[in-house]
Amino acid sequence: MTGTTTPLHDLLGRLTAPAPDECHVWRLPVVAGRWDRYDQILDAGEQARRERFLREADRIRYQTAHVGVRLLLGGYLGVSPQGLRFGRDCRHCPAVDHGKPMVLDPPSVLDFSLSHSGDLVTIAVAAAPVGVDVQEVEARTDIASISAVSLSPAEQEWLGAQPVEQARQNFFGYWARKEALLKATGHGMAVPMSRITLSPPTEPARLVRWAADRPLDGPAQLFDLTVGPGYTGSVAVLAAGPVRVVEADLPEPPD
Repeated sequence: MTGTTTPLHDLLGRLTAPAPDECHVWRLPVVAGRWDRYDQILDAGEQARRERFLREADRIRYQTAHVGVRLLLGGYLGVSPQGLRFGRDCRHCPAVDHGKPMVLDPPSVLDFSLSHSGDLVTIAVAAAPVGVDVQEVEARTDIASISAVSLSPAEQEWLGAQPVEQARQNFFGYWARKEALLKATGHGMAVPMSRITLSPPTEPARLVRWAADRPLDGPAQLFDLTVGPGYTGSVAVLAAGPVRVVEADLPEPPD
């Protein structure tokens, strides 16, 4: 998959769902007008949510992510993208229409996650609970104040010892890993990030300590993604055995 140059429709027509030990991660650049021809595959709710964004850039990011999800899942499941029906499921409470996005129709064992930041969208698909996150390394973000509430004491100590010119990139490395993990578990912001300790961003991604009151659903594996300069990205998969992450760029539609 990595660096594929297969035309979009050919690719979608022969997608094979990830094996139990695989996770597929797709990158989509956010480009104005690129996915306009697929606007009709979004349902009425998705179109309404897109139009509620005040900034055009936010509308384009939303469209890119949700058109991409429908095209990919339609390809994996062998169904029309506009025929997919989505809902939400929370493994931790009985609330309705709450929790992690999921495919309701057709029924499927595939799990998916999406993230967008700046000019990049990432979509992860796996046969196990999965979460993906991408972060643009923002120069204006006050990383000192956010680190105080989002990093564990051990992580804060490590980050504070890093050279100033590397601290910002490393902070967003921590952030992307934690977001991906909390998306995979479905906990979201119900679990404080500061209760999770991860390996330093300069080392392979792994969970060091889960100190949250809410239990972890199972063994968690984390992987850093290839997302290019100015970004950090991570994917988390809840699986006991080895997982192979395959990354690729989703081709742009034909003219």
